[in-house]
Amino acid sequence: MNDLQDLHELYSDEEVMRYWSTAPYSELYQTEMTLRFMLDREYNGRCDFAIEYAPPSTTPKTIGKVGLWDGHEIGLMLARPFWGKGYMKEAMAEFLHGFWQREDMKGQHEMVADVDPRNSACIGLLKSFGFKETGYREKTWETHLGWCDSLDLKLERPKD
Repeated sequence: MNDLQDLHELYSDEEVMRYWSTAPYSELYQTEMTLRFMLDREYNGRCDFAIEYAPPSTTPKTIGKVGLWDGHEIGLMLARPFWGKGYMKEAMAEFLHGFWQREDMKGQHEMVADVDPRNSACIGLLKSFGFKETGYREKTWETHLGWCDSLDLKLERPKD
């Protein structure tokens, strides 16, 4: 639970949580419950990871996460001070490379994304890795923003 405070900074940030499926967390216990859920899942350490920032001579800080929900739907978040600096692109590249190489994921033929169509940064990032649009659904999530639509994207397993 060393990452709890760092993750709470993410989960309580209104801008980071703008397109998430829940409102920003107001209490630390909400982040603790989410972290416990992440740690207890079978995907932890296989396809659900924290992103750490560790410049020389400093204590590493968790600045985001990238992983698969239920083993096939990608989710990602990054702390605002690190937006637009290439950190998520680097994390995604490492994540995708490692994921497709895993022996226990050889049967996985694709991963999908359900993105709020207003989240152009996320859509651009996913498309830069080869995700293709597969559909658009209206009023799929009722969140702190009201009803939100979904842009569906899919990434096929690379050919060996």
